[in-house]
Amino acid sequence: MKDTQTKKKQTEARLLKAARQEFLQKGYAKANLRAICKAAGVTTGALYFSFPNKEALLAAILDPLIAEYQAMTRALALREEQAPDTADENEIAIIQFYAAHREEAIILLEKADGSRYANFRDTLEAQMREAFRSYYARFLGAEPDPELIRILAAMRLQGYLEILKGDYSMEKRLELARAIGVHADAGTRQLIEYLAAENAHR
Repeated sequence: MKDTQTKKKQTEARLLKAARQEFLQKGYAKANLRAICKAAGVTTGALYFSFPNKEALLAAILDPLIAEYQAMTRALALREEQAPDTADENEIAIIQFYAAHREEAIILLEKADGSRYANFRDTLEAQMREAFRSYYARFLGAEPDPELIRILAAMRLQGYLEILKGDYSMEKRLELARAIGVHADAGTRQLIEYLAAENAHR
């Protein structure tokens, strides 16, 4: 029984590894289960024994990542509201997380069309907009311009993707993340001062 369970886990691990590469290269919609099975060295029957369909394979790859990411970003957003000078550290923590799960993050943000994760990037951007809105509203004492918040969130997410998709070493990714973090921290403080002054003149 133990040997059977061990073999099943090994087969699932091979399938997930092969599926990750197939989704990364072709995107979910064009990914082929036969190609995944061939790369994993298993039969289609072995695949269906563990994963009923292509989306179940994708879910096994992405769901743990999503849960971990959402827990982390909630904690970081709370920390940044309580201690604004942690913004650059938070930026580095997010990039480190993305870099550690680079392939999964690219699949989730750019290769998931046709699956239930297709709108995740929009959802993520909406969450970032809300985090930005809450942060700026707290320090401005008024609601910020929603268009400004939308643009800031889109810029931040695109910055993450640029670091992820670039052919960089982990050291270079962290170097870029630190630079972006410093920029985000200083820029945010300056922008709040600017917006506060603008609001005072209205």
